[in-house]
Parts: sequence; C-alpha cells; structure tokens
Amino acid sequence: MILRIFTSYIFRCVLLCLPILWLCGCAKKDKPSDPPPAFYTRLSLDISHEMNGSQLIRNTTTYTNPAGEKFLITKFRYYLSNFALVDDAGKTIPLASAYYLIDDAVDATKRLVLDSVPAGNFTAVRFLIGVDSARNNSGVQSGALAPENGMFWTWNSGYIMAKLEGTSDAITTPTQGFEWHVGGFRGAYNALRTVQLPLNFRVIPFTAAIPHFNMVANVGKWFAPNEASFAKTPIIMGPGEAAVNIANNYQQMFSIKN
Repeated sequence: MILRIFTSYIFRCVLLCLPILWLCGCAKKDKPSDPPPAFYTRLSLDISHEMNGSQLIRNTTTYTNPAGEKFLITKFRYYLSNFALVDDAGKTIPLASAYYLIDDAVDATKRLVLDSVPAGNFTAVRFLIGVDSARNNSGVQSGALAPENGMFWTWNSGYIMAKLEGTSDAITTPTQGFEWHVGGFRGAYNALRTVQLPLNFRVIPFTAAIPHFNMVANVGKWFAPNEASFAKTPIIMGPGEAAVNIANNYQQMFSIKN
C-alpha cells in the first residue's frame, strides 16, 4: 500500500515538472547566440621617394626645379598621421592612432604597419601630412614626436610637418644652402594637409593575409603649381605664406604604385 502511494507521488511530480523542463529547453534554444568577436588585421605600406619618376638620391645627384635652378638634396623628412580607410559605402573608418616620422636617410622609417584594420571592402586610404593640432598642444612627447628628433620649433609654433634641405647655386649666401621647414597649425597659416588615395582591397575575417601596398612620394611636387624658388626663398623657418604655398604643392606628392 505504501509503495503504491509513493509511486503515485513520484508520477505526479514528474508530470508537474515536464512543462517546466520543456519551457526551459525552449528558452535555451531560442536565446540568441553571442556575436562573433570583432576581427582586425594590419595594413602594410612601403614608401619610396622619387624625383619625377626616378629614385631620389641625396647628396650626389643634381636636380633642376621648374624655375631652372639646379640643386642637391641633403635631407628629406616628414610626418604622416591620422590614418583612416574609406569603405565601399563611403564611410571613413579611423585606424589606431599613430604618428610616423619618415626620413629618407633611414630605410626602416619607410615601412609603415597600420593597426586596427577591420574586415570589409575598402576603396581609399586617408591620412594627414603633419602632426594634428591636438598633439601640437600636448606638451613634451616621446617617440616620433620627441623634440630631439629635430622636427619641432617651439610650443607656440609647433611641429615641422615636412622638411627639405640642400644646396643650390641659385642661392647667393656663402654656403648656398636652403632649408624649407614647413609647419604651422593655426588659422590662415595652417600647413596641415589631408591626402586621400584610391586603394582597393578586401579584408576577409580570420585569414592570415595582410594587405601590402607600395606608396610613392614624389619630391618634384614640392615645386609646383605654386612657385617655389630657392633664390627668392632659401629659408622657411616658421609658419607663414611661404610654408602654406609649399604645403599646397606637396599635398599632391603621394600616389599608390601597385
């Protein structure tokens, strides 16, 4: 008798629990799965320096600018920063913040590895020639932005965005040297320039491939369309109209080779 009562009790408990178990199973089944983790890769840019189609050779090769002035280049340096990609929907996607000081004399500085590249289809790369106003107002900095790199004027004038130095027989000083230090980040004398280049590639999630492109900087673009004469302006050492004219010229110096 006792056994029949106990068995009947267990049976009723099972019947009561079945709907609850069924509901729990449905809830678990219908719960949306977690989104897949975001995928990021890198983008490699190799930069080469040219003078109107030929490899730039400092110190020994004589060039002629549109004003007919012969010159040698001894130093060529510039900053690139604020990299971003433009996707096939026209959206601009900023990449990880980084500031690069490219020096023709140091080959290692001419290979850039950009981080935080997401999956997607991209049609262009965008970047800034120079150091943005935020960093110009951020006090003493390190790495590529360290003042000891020789690319900084004062806390008021800020960073030198790009630098071209050399000699020209068009200059009447004893050394015949020119120093074009282009900078300025305020108002009418803002020398910061944005560049956007076509760059078609696709990033597929969870693949090992790293997109790799070659970018050319043509120093010949420093001299046109705005007149740039060593005889008239051998020295640029601060923000001003001369620096802005050169910045407007060299904004066009970059292209993608492959």
